[in-house]
Amino acid sequence: MLRTVALAAVLLALNPFGARAQTTGAEQPGAKPDGQRSTDFGSPEAEMLHRAEIRREEETHKEMVERADEAAQLGDELLSSYRKNNSLTREDQKRLERLEKLARKIRGGAGGSDDEEELSDPPEKIDGAVTRLAKVAGDLKESVSKTSRLVISGNVIRRSNEMIELIRRIRTIKQP
Repeated sequence: MLRTVALAAVLLALNPFGARAQTTGAEQPGAKPDGQRSTDFGSPEAEMLHRAEIRREEETHKEMVERADEAAQLGDELLSSYRKNNSLTREDQKRLERLEKLARKIRGGAGGSDDEEELSDPPEKIDGAVTRLAKVAGDLKESVSKTSRLVISGNVIRRSNEMIELIRRIRTIKQP
C-alpha cells in the first residue's frame, strides 16, 4: 500500500516535467540560439526522484537476493530432512510452501509470469525430486546473485519455474 502511494506521488510529481520534455530545443528555457546545449542538467526535484527510483530498485534487488538465499537454505534443509527421515514431515511440507512462495516472488521480480511449464524429464521418485529441488534452489541463488538490478534474467525465470514445477511434482508423488 505504501509503495502504491509513493508511486502515485512520483507519477504526479513527474507530470509537469513530461510537458516540458515535449518542447523543442529552441523553446526550452536555457537553450542557446546557436544550437549549443545548456549545462542545465535538470531540476533538483527530478534528480531527487531519479535517485529515489534507483534506491527503490536496489532495495528490490537486495530483497530478491535475500529470497534466493533463503530458498537455497530451505532446499538444503528439505534435502537433509528427507535423507534423515526417508519421508517428508509436516515441517517439510511447510518448507515446500515457503519455497514455492519464494520462487513465485523471485520469478515475478525477474519479470516472469505465471506460465506453467512442463518439467523436462520429471523425476519419478520423491528422493530424486527433492535432490533436484535442492540443486535448482542453489542454482537459482547463484543466478540471482550474479544478476544486476538492471537485467531481466531468463535463467532466473527458468530456475524459478522449474522450482515451482518440482514442488508440484513432489506433492503428487506418493511417499514410501
